[in-house]
Amino acid sequence: MQFNPMNQRTHHRNAFTLVELLVAMVVLSLLAGMVITAVQGVNQTAREARTRSIIDAIDSVLKEQYQSYKYRPFSVEIPSLETQVDPNTEVGFEVLASESARVRLMMIRDMQRMEMPDRLSDIADAPTPLAAAANRVVVDNAGNIVGTRNEKSRRKLFAVSWYDADATAGSVVRPDADAIPSRLAAYRSRFPAGFDYTNSDALTNQGAECLYLIMATSFVGGSPAIDVIPNSNIGDTDNDGLPEILDGWGNPLGFIRWPVGYLDLEQSIDTTVADDVDLFRSDYAYAVSNATSPALATDVNSVPPVQVRPWSLRPLVFSAGADGEFGIAANPWSGAGVEQTNFSYRSNWGWPLDVSHYGNELPGRALPRDPFFPDPYLRRFVEAQSGASRRLPGQIVDPASAKFLADNISNYK
Repeated sequence: MQFNPMNQRTHHRNAFTLVELLVAMVVLSLLAGMVITAVQGVNQTAREARTRSIIDAIDSVLKEQYQSYKYRPFSVEIPSLETQVDPNTEVGFEVLASESARVRLMMIRDMQRMEMPDRLSDIADAPTPLAAAANRVVVDNAGNIVGTRNEKSRRKLFAVSWYDADATAGSVVRPDADAIPSRLAAYRSRFPAGFDYTNSDALTNQGAECLYLIMATSFVGGSPAIDVIPNSNIGDTDNDGLPEILDGWGNPLGFIRWPVGYLDLEQSIDTTVADDVDLFRSDYAYAVSNATSPALATDVNSVPPVQVRPWSLRPLVFSAGADGEFGIAANPWSGAGVEQTNFSYRSNWGWPLDVSHYGNELPGRALPRDPFFPDPYLRRFVEAQSGASRRLPGQIVDPASAKFLADNISNYK
């Protein structure tokens, strides 16, 4: 037999080298990272899709309700017209169609506040007291019955039949059926006994809580609208006893009924389009001729901000997205940069009796105090808070917060 020296070097290896183990670990890590990234991407997409689905469902309900106000009947009744007639000089009073339209506009706006609340104060505050100017109908020296439509200084102001202006939450409400709107009563009935409407914890997510109340008292196809919201997207993250509607990340949604400060990057907001609820152009902005009158609304997103006539608004429902940061103001901010979480629309609706606010409609409106004029455009707030840090609902908080808007999801886009 011939000897083969190679046989001495022949052996079997039963283990991996350290280099091979390290290479395998790196490959497995890369594969695991790719899988995790893919799963996270799928989860992210699923969360976004669920959020959009929830917002679309809410938007459908809000849109139908908001549009209904355009043609919803409101009776402008003045029960004291006959009782205040001077039998020696007056036959009666008449209310012009233009004045009726203005009162109807005030009714619509106040009803929107009470039926489509975006804050707890909308629910806690009483209905707004309304008044209408009436023209005297007199008998002249010849015994003829004549009107005084062109004599505005001889007008009288009368209270309009409306809901109870003293019916704040927790107060003793009149026993009659017209004390407060039935929808508002339904909202209040869902609050825990002794609930504090000014509690800081409750105010934190009040927009999402109001959305829940609206959906829970609305119906779609005969079924409660809240049924379209998955149970996993309803919670009480602030533990105040009021449910909230949550987005796909489990965070409360934002809701602004009148987003007058919102910068719409999709360019679907046009401030030259008139308020579609004000069918007869009854807002006092149409009665003034001064281009800088405080009766005009402020477009804060123009550079520089400009005053314009009231434009068409629609409710804004939005999610903060994956980063959990909205980047926009859900509440008005004072001129000193302080967020007004307990802001009340009703308390900011006093309307000064001067020409700059009423224009040529001022005569005949003498009152012991400034009257109310429901105003989605926060014109009195803008007057009172003129500082550089003032923010209106929907407005970007500051330039640094603009980065948070990229992943926001809303019914505007």
